[in-house]
Amino acid sequence: MCVESPKTQDQRPKSVRANALRMDLCGPPAIATYPPGATFGPRRLVNYEFVWIIEGQVEYRWENQRFEAPPGSLILCRPPATDYFRWDAGHLTRHAYFHFEIAELPRDWPAPENWPLICQMEKGDLLHSLFSHLLSLDGERHPSQATLAAQLLLTAFVRENAVATMPVASPWPDPVVRAVTYARTALQGNAAKHLALPQLAEAAFVTPEHLCRLFQEAIGFSPLKVVRFLRLEEALPMVARTNFSMQEIALRHGFANANHFSRCFKETYGVSPRAVRNAVRAGQDDAMPVSPLVKNKVR
Repeated sequence: MCVESPKTQDQRPKSVRANALRMDLCGPPAIATYPPGATFGPRRLVNYEFVWIIEGQVEYRWENQRFEAPPGSLILCRPPATDYFRWDAGHLTRHAYFHFEIAELPRDWPAPENWPLICQMEKGDLLHSLFSHLLSLDGERHPSQATLAAQLLLTAFVRENAVATMPVASPWPDPVVRAVTYARTALQGNAAKHLALPQLAEAAFVTPEHLCRLFQEAIGFSPLKVVRFLRLEEALPMVARTNFSMQEIALRHGFANANHFSRCFKETYGVSPRAVRNAVRAGQDDAMPVSPLVKNKVR
């Protein structure tokens, strides 16, 4: 069921004459994991954002409204408004998200202020399948497919359509997928956990030497470099979307201190973590940097 949204000023884009939906993605979709008790906001929304709560009991505040968002919730963060997230106090929270802007709406759609704010997704339904499919795409290589998936997702959300499924595939050698999956899973529960090459090779069922060759051939990075990228992926949402200090984020993700973290962050993303946080708080969500793993389609 969808939660009806409170009425605000008319947000309908000016161009609504054609019976079509046109929207633009503000960067690729991403997945974020937060430790118990983290918060994000308040922030001033300047574009739309879909948030899929995968794990954790979340409290979402939109203006003066408060909503409970259990796992499976799909939240539409809708401008112009101020919102705030309180992640699960006793359990890690994991969610997927992407930002977008709307250029044109179909004539027969309700105005955005009448759209729901939260819907509950069931595994295998249309909303769940479309979001999963969007996460599997490389938006830089296939921007039209990613935009189409996002358009269908918004249409299903607004219209409350039902069931469909979509397949997801991986293009990388099985040992690389196994090693990345092992590392990603290990770091989700403890992003500071030490991971060594022999552990990754054992999880991939190959020798360390062969695993290094496969990683270099498939994605151009060593396994341990990829582990660092994964730590930074985990840290990026905390930089951009929480109020934790850089020192605390560094220690939570296996870096010696804030200086070490900032240096690795800038080497990887080309921008400092402080600059990313300031840009997001200023409403520049399209300034979020893209992980080398996303660019090389390691999901």
